[in-house]
Amino acid sequence: MGPREQARNASCPAGGRPADRRFRPPTNLRSVSPWAYRISYDPARFPRYLPEAYCLCRGCLTGLFGEEDFHFRSTPVYMPAVILRRTSACAGGRSVYMEDYVTIPVGCTCVPEQEKDADSINSSIDKQGAKLLLGPNNKPSSP
Repeated sequence: MGPREQARNASCPAGGRPADRRFRPPTNLRSVSPWAYRISYDPARFPRYLPEAYCLCRGCLTGLFGEEDFHFRSTPVYMPAVILRRTSACAGGRSVYMEDYVTIPVGCTCVPEQEKDADSINSSIDKQGAKLLLGPNNKPSSP
């Protein structure tokens, strides 16, 4: 890992679990894909402040002693949310708001790293199973 990746992973809590059993860190720090929150602020949005998760590690803490494993990668988990966005219009001296749908990162999860030379359709099914799913023109057959 180069200096840039090390600097980016400086906050990754790899390789250690607290020795004191009475101290129990929050769930986001006990995860194999730990995350933290930053606050997003937009004065034209309601709510104005939204917590957004970001992953602390590039890999996942799946090693025997909690060390970072780069065969896996930490990736954000998104959730749709409805916010109100202030428009430039006014009605009766009050601001007018419109519904807006956004996706917000709410945590992180651990996924296998993509293989660069993956030649199968889906790694969870074998090639023979894939052949059964394909029709004569190499397109999925309809049920």
